[in-house]
Amino acid sequence: MNILTICSALNNSYLGIKYNDKEIIETIKSDENYHSLYLISKIKELLEKNNIKLKDIDIIGVNCGPGSFTGIRVALSIAKIIAGELNKPLVNLNTAEILLTAFNCDTLLMDARRDMYFVGTKEDIKLVYKDKIEEEIQNKNLLCDKRCFESYPTSTCFELEDKNLSSVMLKLTEDKFKNSSNVEEFNYLNIQANYIQTPPVF
Repeated sequence: MNILTICSALNNSYLGIKYNDKEIIETIKSDENYHSLYLISKIKELLEKNNIKLKDIDIIGVNCGPGSFTGIRVALSIAKIIAGELNKPLVNLNTAEILLTAFNCDTLLMDARRDMYFVGTKEDIKLVYKDKIEEEIQNKNLLCDKRCFESYPTSTCFELEDKNLSSVMLKLTEDKFKNSSNVEEFNYLNIQANYIQTPPVF
């Protein structure tokens, strides 16, 4: 099973290819946060460098967020185009399951702005108002972004430099596909972005 995974929802972009049981990974860094703009050229470069044709990919996995609005749009658009053109399954991953797997924690807390937070587990991710946070994270092994870490210093703060998120995404994509009995779950037309949202203005 040959797999391509794409993520540009976070501070860096992460590409992964599993081809004939060999992992090929790439992290794209940019001081200006423009890393998502290089995804197409990097995917092409990785494939050509390893003598892999895009049509040989069996499954595509993509991080649909939450995270950078532009980054999610870019990665999801590329993944949908590839899946649609090749008629391949597209596996929807989210930031919570990727980071919680990488850091071996059970609950993710991310600032979603305007007194709202994303609280995520490997199974689910939701928006929660600030006054409801304590009951959501009580007695949990908590993983926080930098903003939330200031309020919860006993939690784990995710620093991504030492984590191989590409490998994590390859494994999650393969497991999710193998363990599902619903083929329509992986139809690219059904995959939606999970943007960081703000409350409506009244």
